[in-house]
Amino acid sequence: MKHKILAPTILLILFVSSSLISNASEPETIMPLADTYVDAFSADSPFGDSDYLEVSNYASGLSIITLMFDISKVSHVFNASSEIKLWLYCFYVASPHIVGIHWCVNNTWNEENLTFVSFSGFYRTNPEDVVRVDSIDVWYEWKVTNFVRNAVEENYEKITLTLEVKDTLEGPARSLFASKDQTPQDREYSPQLVFTYTETETNSPDIIIIVASGLTATAIIVFLAYKLSKRHKTKTRHHKIRSKSHLRGRQRVDVRTATT
Repeated sequence: MKHKILAPTILLILFVSSSLISNASEPETIMPLADTYVDAFSADSPFGDSDYLEVSNYASGLSIITLMFDISKVSHVFNASSEIKLWLYCFYVASPHIVGIHWCVNNTWNEENLTFVSFSGFYRTNPEDVVRVDSIDVWYEWKVTNFVRNAVEENYEKITLTLEVKDTLEGPARSLFASKDQTPQDREYSPQLVFTYTETETNSPDIIIIVASGLTATAIIVFLAYKLSKRHKTKTRHHKIRSKSHLRGRQRVDVRTATT
């Protein structure tokens, strides 16, 4: 009985404590400073004024998406629960393929003159995340939490992210995503860097008092429940003893009666 009371009590304590000290934040969204793509088959051509971003790898196309974000004014402090993702809206897919996201440490480029020739000399890290692209009219998300956290720790004010085809899978790998250069009515489909996290407020005196009060009340309830269950067991045991004594008395009377 004690264990039956203790198990749900522990779960209650954990639930109350976590709900009191955790506070989910509203997502913070950052729009790109610049976005474009570079094409190996038009190596000297910039595409910064295009209203779409192309990533591809097929017989007559090899293109890479490049985006730059200002992370100098991010309003929250990173913690273990921070999660940062790049969101892109896809409106064309030739065939399913895998797209990976990389961190490019060169932030000196601008979308008006970036070409495949100039971009080819930029260093890029291994991908932090890869995503299968196979549908249109949907948002795709790539995790970039580690990239952004490292950039902030290394005092970068901007971060450049690139998207490249990592696996062509079934056929021509080519997909198109909305760029930031949309008409006003379609601006909602622009690329977004989305920050979500949970604030932990374990240092707040008010929270500590509330949690302590809740734990104290729970402990009292457990103690009273245990005492009541123990008292119930004692009464039950005494009742059984009296019943057995009464039964033995009746048996002795029956024996004497039979002998007589």
